[in-house]
Amino acid sequence: MFDFIPVSDYTMYFNYAILIMVLVAFWQCNIGISLQKNTATLNGVWGVLFTILLILYMGLRPISGVFGDTVNYARGFYEIQRSVQPFEWVWEGEWLFYNLMGWFAKNSDIHTFFLFCAFVYIGCLWLAMHRIFKGYYYIPFLVILGMFTFWSYGVNGIRNGMGASLVILAMTYVNRIPIMLLLCLIATGIHKSCYLMVAAGALAWFVKNSYIYLVGWIACVGASYAVGGRIQSFLANFISIGDDRFSGYLTGEAMTGEIVQMSMTFRWDFLLYSAMGVFVGYYFIFRRNFKDEYYHWIYNTFLATNAFWVLVIRAAYSNRFAQISWFIMPVVLIYPFLKQRFWQNHERMLGLALLVFYAFAFYYNIAG
Repeated sequence: MFDFIPVSDYTMYFNYAILIMVLVAFWQCNIGISLQKNTATLNGVWGVLFTILLILYMGLRPISGVFGDTVNYARGFYEIQRSVQPFEWVWEGEWLFYNLMGWFAKNSDIHTFFLFCAFVYIGCLWLAMHRIFKGYYYIPFLVILGMFTFWSYGVNGIRNGMGASLVILAMTYVNRIPIMLLLCLIATGIHKSCYLMVAAGALAWFVKNSYIYLVGWIACVGASYAVGGRIQSFLANFISIGDDRFSGYLTGEAMTGEIVQMSMTFRWDFLLYSAMGVFVGYYFIFRRNFKDEYYHWIYNTFLATNAFWVLVIRAAYSNRFAQISWFIMPVVLIYPFLKQRFWQNHERMLGLALLVFYAFAFYYNIAG
């Protein structure tokens, strides 16, 4: 366990490590060597080493309230561990996650369990980027690490992070449907929010016109701004996900007893962040005529999931709904840059884009 690092500085060290990596990658792009084979190979080796270090660093963190729901997961783990009841497989709710927790509680310890969670969360994202971009995966993976919510969904929203990472990995198996479906099944067994990601991906698989999704997203923004409160009330009364959490988020009841209270207002900051992915996809598909069927599918899935969040943008902890689409956004942002050259100074544009994509994380995690 990394208990020699002050808990108060633990997250800061991660944030500054990513900042340094982003600045180095920007420098490589600025001098035009980022996409050269030798540089990509060197970055790829460092990417593997950093991934291993990060899994250990995140997975072996101290059990502390600094890491949000880490303490709540640990509390549930210890309750199972102290129970005299033997481990029994269950099929209700988020069955796979709780079965895994139960098995680890009876056969191992809390740090091994969190290490396993970090391995799934980070390892699936690394593998997904490697499958999509091959030897040039490092910068796309860095974009993922640089998202302002990446750390929190490894130590706070653990189930959400694990499930979404598995869906992202599943989306790389477009030519091996049985594996894709199996990974989606595993993901939904870890967190129910993955049902939305899977449903959006299925919709985008059959309805391929990106213009429809773009117009739909814009319409959802207008509807949410005008009558978002009524939409949330309707959804709270008529949609169930198997427990009261969803309606509690929409009505604000979920904040009762919580230390952190969030304003249930129209989140322009989160909308602006999401709009970055919307605009990048629009630019490459409609302005630069980027014809890549896989990219269109990813973009349409992102728009569909983000449009749902836009409708409930005033909900308590609405970032938890936004995160469903934000997991997909890094691929939307970086994919065209690695698949086709659009400018004479393409590497410099890539470096500039990397800084812009990271700016929100820098503001929230370091400057703010």
